[in-house]
Amino acid sequence: MRTPLLCLALALAGCAVTSETAVLIGTPRSPTTPEQVKLYTTPPKRYVDIALVSADAAHDFMSKQALLDKSIQNAKAQAAKVGANGILLDSLGDAQLGSAGIATLARPVGGALAFGTIGTTNRTGKQISGRAIFVSEE
Repeated sequence: MRTPLLCLALALAGCAVTSETAVLIGTPRSPTTPEQVKLYTTPPKRYVDIALVSADAAHDFMSKQALLDKSIQNAKAQAAKVGANGILLDSLGDAQLGSAGIATLARPVGGALAFGTIGTTNRTGKQISGRAIFVSEE
């Protein structure tokens, strides 16, 4: 019984909780690849807006850098789907993504099982948001 539980715990330890979105605000183009998508902190000379993109990642056992890398990777994937070759950054950094707790089974109370939380932590992660753009001149 311990072996399957240990395998499940180890499998979950490598999985980040992620979410990503893209909202069209312009005309989509033919898809690109995430490797073609460049991050911009200042607007390039000539570009057109395609979509608003955002992504975040959280995990209790991953480094902050690994979470940031995952967020960037997911945002680039969303931008590539709509044909962007760049993301003009709005924000990049920490994100508050809720809390996690460990519940324990307590003794029956009045015929029902009572559960109690023995520990909670605020779950923080990394996030990125910006505009997916098509750059024609840097």
